[in-house]
Amino acid sequence: MINTTSNVQRRASGLATLASTLVMGVSIPTTHAAILEEITVTAQKREQSMQDVGISVSAFDGDQLKALGVTNTVEITQQVPGFNMNSFSPAITIFNLRGISQNNFSDNLEAPVATYVDDAYIVSMNAINGQLFDTERAEVLRGPQGTLFGRNATGGLVHFISKKPTEDTEGYVEVSAADYDKFSVEGAISGQISEDVLGRLSARWETSEGYLENQYPGGRDSSGLDGYALKGQLQFDVTDNLDAWIKISYAEDDDVPTGTYKYAPSTPDPVTGLGNIESQTDVHEINSDTDGYMDRENTSATIKLTWDLDDLELVSITNYMANDKVYLEDADARPAPIFIFGAKSDHEQWSQELRLSGEGERSRWQAGLYYLSFEQENSATVRGFIASGGGGEEGGFDMQNSLDATNWSVFGQYEYDIGETMTLVTGYRWSQDDKDFNYGGQRILDFGAGFESVLEADYEEDIDYGDWAARVQLDWRPNENTLAFVAWNRGIKGGNWVTPSFFVDVVDFSTGEIPAGVLRHDEETLYSYEVGTKFSFLDGAARLNATLFYYDYQDYQSFSTTNFIQTVVNRDAEAVGGELELTLLPAEGWDVLLGLSVVDSHVENVPAVTEGVEVDAELPMAPKVSINGLVRYEWAALGGTMSAQFDFNYNGDQYLETTNAPASFEDAHFIGNANVAYTAADAQWKVMAWVKNVTNTEYRVYNLDLAGADVVGGTPFNESVFGPPRWYGFTASYHF
Repeated sequence: MINTTSNVQRRASGLATLASTLVMGVSIPTTHAAILEEITVTAQKREQSMQDVGISVSAFDGDQLKALGVTNTVEITQQVPGFNMNSFSPAITIFNLRGISQNNFSDNLEAPVATYVDDAYIVSMNAINGQLFDTERAEVLRGPQGTLFGRNATGGLVHFISKKPTEDTEGYVEVSAADYDKFSVEGAISGQISEDVLGRLSARWETSEGYLENQYPGGRDSSGLDGYALKGQLQFDVTDNLDAWIKISYAEDDDVPTGTYKYAPSTPDPVTGLGNIESQTDVHEINSDTDGYMDRENTSATIKLTWDLDDLELVSITNYMANDKVYLEDADARPAPIFIFGAKSDHEQWSQELRLSGEGERSRWQAGLYYLSFEQENSATVRGFIASGGGGEEGGFDMQNSLDATNWSVFGQYEYDIGETMTLVTGYRWSQDDKDFNYGGQRILDFGAGFESVLEADYEEDIDYGDWAARVQLDWRPNENTLAFVAWNRGIKGGNWVTPSFFVDVVDFSTGEIPAGVLRHDEETLYSYEVGTKFSFLDGAARLNATLFYYDYQDYQSFSTTNFIQTVVNRDAEAVGGELELTLLPAEGWDVLLGLSVVDSHVENVPAVTEGVEVDAELPMAPKVSINGLVRYEWAALGGTMSAQFDFNYNGDQYLETTNAPASFEDAHFIGNANVAYTAADAQWKVMAWVKNVTNTEYRVYNLDLAGADVVGGTPFNESVFGPPRWYGFTASYHF
């Protein structure tokens, strides 16, 4: 085993000293009245000011999202400390908070950073990446949130909340045009339908040819867009004490140009087998003979009922969602039929939550029940010389798997005020997770007389897993402008299975079966320790929020790839770090936002490519330092208001894969965006000119090291996906 020394433990003591200094520092009394807009969040499943919540949370309202140019769910990562995204295509997207992620690409897996839309949990990673429009706010909660939000919120969660129906008739229309033939139109209309019924209808359409230029003759460009989304809402005053809210949404993507990579030869390390690549040029040019694509349909319906029972409130949230995906990629990234990969996934889920809450003179509490059921049918195909039997004949692999799962849990949280300034917060959740999994595969070869099956594999297994999540926290409010907190959390995530497209290395040839347990990985547990502060100063013209954390990970689910075989093993890991967020109004018309994240992590004994060799590594996509910021100035002009804004994100050096292969090392990089806008005096018309990636920085959002693969007719290689280059656009909107 190869070990690399981690300095996590000795940095932890230094951060602990800094934490105590921060807590003491915020005890200075302040009496400034807040003049910054207070953002209301539901981080504890009730409405609170963000400054009153003892959780490391970032939140943006709809206007802030528009100012940042956020039109997609994954773009929220650019202004949240410690938040990254891993994606090779809209087909699968995985959020990463404080280094906690699941960078496997199997359709049946779930990420440890949960995604919610209007109080409904999204199971499938195929359904996370989508258009974001008509949004009230977006919340990002760092650290385990399992006691209130439950399933797979080990690393935190992201919650998108739609704008709700209004009594007054209102709406908007927005159009946008940009480089790479990108066009979009969105709009909404809201108002009163009858005395007791409000409604809202909104939609968005977008298209783009893509920013990756294909050099193959006749091949189309990639990393584009082509889809539309709709959502309709109704809100009823059923009785004096019962409100009902219903949302139905539908989204469709049709022949989206995707499924391509930047190719680079990869040289395996003689000891570990991990790959190394030279610096790449022309990173936004590809040479793919197969036009990759994605088709996807998503249908979702949510019903929320709220009963006012005098001193109690009862909430019921019911959700149904179906997500179907068809995907094809040129997996060899070269102009030859070496490795063509296709995938299909049909996902269906429904969930039910019941939550009762109340409060006493010095206490607040809530208790609930949750049930989730989902079914998946997934398949994958591999064609090309990569599946050859060694004689040069055409071959292929077919794989199918099904997953049926149910989860039920009981949860509660209790807050008690100890005196005038101290509050004790406790939470607990018992979660029962049952899964039935079936995997089947066929290898087929063409001997000149048609395709003939030469190898089949079968695998069946189930998981019966029950465990608990918990939270204990102490909040201290020495004055109305200051909050300090210290918290302990236990987060959990259940086990699952990998679904290799190539299974020859795991099958027992004497029986044609895959031995029990070979594909499964066990559950993981995260113990989190946090200390933080939130306070306002300068007469409310500034907010400063700081959090320090230490993570003790037991049986972390670590992903790696050997000879195209996906593997997930359980290993121990730890991380220490913190975030700092400053919001400041230095003078009239000015807005300044600054964020800082530091993380130092260590994962033990990650399997390398060479059999029997393991390496110690850092958590993937967890730069030791990342900084985000925004500077905005508004002034009166031309009878209305002009504004100029610059926002940026800096990520330090990081590894894009758990193995920390040299090929996955991503240098520090800076991404800046700018816009200039004019808003009419009546605030109805607004026009904006913008540019993204001002410095035209080249950076990767995904990497897959395949240096250890046995490639027929080729050399080991590496696949990368680069983020967009510099691009310009224009947006105009009308509100009524």
